[in-house]
Amino acid sequence: MPEAEALARKVDISANPGKPQTQTEQNGTLKFVLAGTLVTVAVALGLMGWNTHIKEDQQLLQLVQRDALLAGERLNRNVERVIDRLDRELRDGTRLARIDRAYVGVDALMDLSQAKASNDAGVAALADTASTLIAQDRRLRLLNDGRMMLVHVPANGNAIIATVAAERWIPAPASGDRLGIYGSSTASLGDRSVLAPSSENLRTGSGFRYDGITKRSATACVGIGKAEFSLCVSRASPLLTTETGIDLLLYFLLLAAPTLAITGLYSTIGRNQTELPKRASASETGADKKSVGAATVHAGIGTWSLQPDTGQVVVDSQGARVLGMNSHGEMMSSDMMSHVYAAHRDAFEAALASARSGVPFSSVFATSMSGGENWVEARGSLVYGQDTAMPAIMGVFFDVTGTIRAQERQKTAEARLRNAIEGFPCPFALWDRNRRLAYWNKSFEATFGLGEILRPGTSHETVMVARSGNIISEKANADDSGISLLGMRNGDWIKLIERPIPSGGMISFGLDVTSDVKAEEELNRQRKKLKTLVQELEVSEGRNAELARKYNEEKAKAERSADSKSAFLANMSHELRTPLNAINGFSEILVNEMYGPLGHKRYREYVRDILTSGQHLLDMINDILDIAKIEAGKMTIDPKPIDLVDPVDAAVRMIRRKAEDKGVTMSLQAENGLPEVDADHRAVRQMVLNLLSNAIKFTDDGGRIMVAVQRRDDFVRVAVRDTGVGIPKEHLPRLAQPFEQVSETRDRNYEGTGLGLALTKSFAEMHGGRFAIASEVGKGTMVSFFLPISKDAARSDRNVA
Repeated sequence: MPEAEALARKVDISANPGKPQTQTEQNGTLKFVLAGTLVTVAVALGLMGWNTHIKEDQQLLQLVQRDALLAGERLNRNVERVIDRLDRELRDGTRLARIDRAYVGVDALMDLSQAKASNDAGVAALADTASTLIAQDRRLRLLNDGRMMLVHVPANGNAIIATVAAERWIPAPASGDRLGIYGSSTASLGDRSVLAPSSENLRTGSGFRYDGITKRSATACVGIGKAEFSLCVSRASPLLTTETGIDLLLYFLLLAAPTLAITGLYSTIGRNQTELPKRASASETGADKKSVGAATVHAGIGTWSLQPDTGQVVVDSQGARVLGMNSHGEMMSSDMMSHVYAAHRDAFEAALASARSGVPFSSVFATSMSGGENWVEARGSLVYGQDTAMPAIMGVFFDVTGTIRAQERQKTAEARLRNAIEGFPCPFALWDRNRRLAYWNKSFEATFGLGEILRPGTSHETVMVARSGNIISEKANADDSGISLLGMRNGDWIKLIERPIPSGGMISFGLDVTSDVKAEEELNRQRKKLKTLVQELEVSEGRNAELARKYNEEKAKAERSADSKSAFLANMSHELRTPLNAINGFSEILVNEMYGPLGHKRYREYVRDILTSGQHLLDMINDILDIAKIEAGKMTIDPKPIDLVDPVDAAVRMIRRKAEDKGVTMSLQAENGLPEVDADHRAVRQMVLNLLSNAIKFTDDGGRIMVAVQRRDDFVRVAVRDTGVGIPKEHLPRLAQPFEQVSETRDRNYEGTGLGLALTKSFAEMHGGRFAIASEVGKGTMVSFFLPISKDAARSDRNVA
């Protein structure tokens, strides 16, 4: 290599007495600089590779956690859809055995009480498991045979057990993923070659599992509402892949270039330092010089030397290629400077000036031929040659474009992240693993009025104390979930959420929930208004009853009063049902804890009392609205040929629990071969419910209620007989009138509006039937209604006759 030989001739690092520094001292200093440079480059490349690996793992865990959350949400939606359809069928009076399982979305349905009494050991064991879930306030479990079991307790009736193949409810995993359910039993779908989550993964919710060096999987687990299992998504994440192999090869290549150059220089210095002067002279042979040149070429490093007194520069061919020069060899320093980007020349010249004083330098600049796109690092120091009294500046060039671009991309990414966080309208703060402040946005500072308190390194406790001056109320969740509700002095409400991050630190961010809190306060005010309105309605009803009693003697005035009363009740019922539906709906959401636990157990009792009272009041208002519609001639029914036993049996099942709670025995007897009747299924069920409610109300513990369905000529009679207190004969004629009861309004002991019998009589007459009451004080009461048989059934009877 001619240029290497020229460089070797120009700079000889052998001892040269009379110089400011001995050659041995210069060699020792240069060795230290070269070794430090090599270590620095190796550590920097290693840290860059490790940082990239950690970030890729964090991104993979975030993606897997997102997929697990989506899969859990789909499973919850499937469960809620089944419960909604099941409740709808039960409300319509459909028997459990007749419910379409395909429509509901399950494979099997069974009553819990019947399952317990079953002789089948498997069914009985299933019932025991369902009872355990109910006691634990859970509803989902994975069985040993891979089926999913759902336990649902409807508003009226016994608990229901539903089973379905787990594959029908669990969404299919993406290609290459493994989706599993882990509880008392386990099941998985997808790629079985992917490693299942470890016990540590199930405990922490996410992480990696290893099997040797090459096999690894990333796992994220989520809990399912009211289920005794967790749903996990696992994805293969091998440590050694083609991509990681290429990355490792790239890092080794980046490290090899400076390593080869520095190793060659280091060995050359060592040889020259230990060899005798005579042997040092012999070391100037062409073979050694060629080896130095070959090392620099293979390492991609260019060498150069500068004579400060003459300004003459010697650049080898590799150095010329790095700078983008068309020629190499000897040239003036101005020629070399012309290939340095104009904006960077002053810095490079300043570095050369410092080298003249004996200080090693390093300067990074762009080349002018690339238009500032390619970057070069120049390193060098002042050395003394043996053949000249003046020292020379000797150094190397190597291309650092890749490193500079990587640094720019990292800075750009960090700037974008900072801009995104700063643009986040809600408070945000980032804490390190020691819970010390690392970063925050302006909203965090302004919301909590922290001012000069915020600075990097401030402890979490200090910030919490400082923010208290701007907070008047703080409520933390009882489950220690890191969520708290903060009431600010300006009237706003902030939900502050603090969550740990995989790197060991923590993030804090707040959400403005002022509108939600104010909406809840408004709801409480509306409840108070509703309570006042109900009290006023009760007073108003009492006054109307009193006026009706006083003016009953005058027929014309009584009719006008009745019309006025019907219109008033209809309007008031419509106005009351709207807020009552909201109260009942939100109360049911709170009772079922659909969006999380309420906290103290008394809250659940209070909400359940609110729901019970609201439903009772809504039933009363519905009765009032029905009687008002009937009196106004606006009530319509949809009669169809039906088996009368079906709605009667549905009503008995719906109210049986209420009778059992009071200690009253209830039975149903129906004749065989009853003809169909033209009737509205819902209206018949309502009539029977009204009669059974009255019977239970006036029958003491130990009494009996018998329901009979019998044919009487061209009618089918439904009779409800009880062993209650009975009714005096003088009161029987007025009991079927609206708002009429045996006891006076002010001293009666039983709740109700007195509309049940009136509605039953009106519905019976609308069907073309009739209504009858028979009672004896102390022995009981029998109330019956008669519905005409359908025309087709009557025609069939005549043909048979």
